[in-house]
Amino acid sequence: MRRIALALAIATLALGTTACPEKGPAQKAGEKIDETVDKLTHPNEGALEKAGRKVDEAVEDAKEAVQGEK
Repeated sequence: MRRIALALAIATLALGTTACPEKGPAQKAGEKIDETVDKLTHPNEGALEKAGRKVDEAVEDAKEAVQGEK
């Protein structure tokens, strides 16, 4: 079950990053805001902890999406 969830999370992240090749100014500004908020809400987090949290969030989002379709 965990492997399926991890594979689903990785697939979701991979598909999300291929949507548009060029980023506009609004998207760049939004990403900077997201990064700033992330740093403020998780100030002492290392790179591996951050990656793990992002995977956990992606898995939770995927679960909610699947459960919402029932």
